[in-house]
Amino acid sequence: MAEESEDRRQALEADRRADADEARRADDRDRDAPPPWEWGVAFLGLALVLGALGFMAYQAVAGDDSPPHVTVYTDAILPLDHGYLVQIRAVNQGGSTAAQLTVEGKLTGKNGRVEVGETVIDYVPSHSYRQGGLFFSQDPRKYPLQLRAKGYAEP
Repeated sequence: MAEESEDRRQALEADRRADADEARRADDRDRDAPPPWEWGVAFLGLALVLGALGFMAYQAVAGDDSPPHVTVYTDAILPLDHGYLVQIRAVNQGGSTAAQLTVEGKLTGKNGRVEVGETVIDYVPSHSYRQGGLFFSQDPRKYPLQLRAKGYAEP
């Protein structure tokens, strides 16, 4: 009987140790589990990545691939010490980028051409604009000013 009692005591002790180990493992699992806000941030990141990939796929399939359509506007005319600056804005309404865009400004008087200014704008992405300037020695406010995009290169 003493032997049976000893076996029973050892079995109970082993059960208590197993229960304690299980409780310790459960505490470790709870401690290692990320808090709910981390799951929220992870799902937000996933949504942003999937949205960006979806947008790029849509642009690849159905995007606007029309050629550059550049219109040039005058923003301001500023007098300088030795001439005038015409600040311009080149607007690309097309679906492709225009690189090395050459813009010409022509002052025309009653007897014909008075002065020509030219500038190159490095890069005008599709559906955007870039600004630049043209220098003239004559006052552009006294003569009709014609602005035009002369040419571009494929980037």
